[in-house]
Amino acid sequence: MPKPSSLRIMLDLAKQQADAAAKQLGKLNYQQQEAERKLQLLVQYRDSYQSQFKNTSKQGIDQIQWRNYIAFMNKLDTAITEQRQAVLYAQNKKNAGNNEFLSYQRKLKSYDTLVHRQQLSEIQRQIKNDQKLQDEFASNSTRHAPYPPKADS
Repeated sequence: MPKPSSLRIMLDLAKQQADAAAKQLGKLNYQQQEAERKLQLLVQYRDSYQSQFKNTSKQGIDQIQWRNYIAFMNKLDTAITEQRQAVLYAQNKKNAGNNEFLSYQRKLKSYDTLVHRQQLSEIQRQIKNDQKLQDEFASNSTRHAPYPPKADS
């Protein structure tokens, strides 16, 4: 079995790196989607709580209920602000992961092109070698062929 060329080894390594980057990008995409989903749930919960409180407050509320409502809304707003930051962080990480993935893809394509060129070069070298052997064989066979017998005149 022939020893793999250094280009083939580099190609295999680039494939492994691209696969690992693709898996990481998938995780980062999932994390971003989860962060956005949590943000959406917090916003929906805030809107729902606010509308529920408005309906309840029509019947009248005391000062303690009002303070509790304000405190809870402030906590929800803080949580929403933090979650928006988490979404931005997840988006930035996903973008960085995407750039890394694209970089590995370009590297993989480059090595693949080089391996392909090397294979074509090897095929052309082999064809020239085969042609040279055939030419030598043809040359040797005509040189060593017995001369036809002379006809007596």
